Formats: sequence, structure tokens, C-alpha cells
Amino acid sequence: MTTQNTNITRTATAAGGASVPKAVAWAAAIALIVTVSLLAVSGFDPFGLAATAVAQTQQPLNPVGGQPGGPPVTPKPGGPLTPYDTTYKVDAIEFLLTPDQFVEYKFRLKTGAMMVFNWKASAPVAVDFHTVPDGKPISASETYMRGTASKGQGTYRAPYPGLHGWYWKNEGKENVTIVLNASGFWTEARMFSGDPVGEVMDLKDPPPPE
Repeated sequence: MTTQNTNITRTATAAGGASVPKAVAWAAAIALIVTVSLLAVSGFDPFGLAATAVAQTQQPLNPVGGQPGGPPVTPKPGGPLTPYDTTYKVDAIEFLLTPDQFVEYKFRLKTGAMMVFNWKASAPVAVDFHTVPDGKPISASETYMRGTASKGQGTYRAPYPGLHGWYWKNEGKENVTIVLNASGFWTEARMFSGDPVGEVMDLKDPPPPE
């Protein structure tokens, strides 16, 4: 008999070496569950079976609803909770780019201000997500994403005050439609299509709760 067969045989036998029928094992398990339940209900448990069974039951680490009154944590920039004095803004806009045409769309964010976004193009376009820092030359601009894509989604936290957003260019031979949806704590939205000043866009508040 090989070592592997010996190990398998031992796992299938009882302490005395005789094989235990499955029906007997199931019956013993059911009898134990019934016994513990009856002892817990009656309160008579000389051997502590019910207490042992309860102690071995996995309890949830936290209540379902959470627990208030924990140690106080003061919100700070970059922390998990950042209160604002004003509500966030929402934006949904569509661009039509002819071949070789481009558009830039940026939001003015303060340091630490966040936004959530998703955009989708009808065909792959050249895209560059970058910044225009307030009070600094254009050479201080930083790019966080550059490439060719047909969609994008994510969150963004402004590292410093300024304009933050996308440059899209249609490098194909057919017209391309780009749809952008975003929400965040911006104070201004601007669209650039070749001029350095850009066009100021309307700010929109989120719809009130129904």
C-alpha cells in the first residue's frame, strides 16, 4: 500500500479504524443539532453544549446599520470627508468634431476639489487631460492622461487651483461625436476651440430631490 493510499484511507475511517457509513454520520450530526437546540430552549445544559455551540458561531464584526458615536475625526483636505459651502455642479454636453478639428473643455477647480466624469466618442480620438494652473505660465501645465481612446471615466481631485480638463482632436476622416457627463465642485466651465480666452459656459446645479 502506497503512502498516498494510506492517507486517503485514514481520512475515511473512524478513530477505531472502521469505516463510518454516511447515513450514520448524518444521523449523528442531526441528533447533535437537535440536542443543542433543545438544551438552549430548556435552559438545562449540564455539559455546556449549547454555550459551546453559540461560542463557535461566527458573529458579525459590525452591526448592519453601523454605530455612531465613534472617536471624532476632523475633516481635512484630501481626507475621506470634505465638506463644501455650496452644492456641486453638473454638466452634460455634446461636441461634433469634423476631421482635423479639436475642442478643449475645462472646469475651474480649487485645490482638493473633486469631480466625477465619463465621456464617450463615436470613434477613437486623440485625448489629453491636462491642467492650466492659476497664476502660472502655460509651461506649468501638467498632463495626467494622453493617448487615443473612444471613452473615459473616473474621478479627479485638483492638486492646485486652475482649469482642469480635456483636449480632444478628431484625427480620422469622418465626423466624430463626443458626449461628456460630469459633476463636481467647479466654479467655472470653459470651452476652447482655438482662441486662448475660451467661451464661458453656463453652470448648472443638480436637480432637487423629488
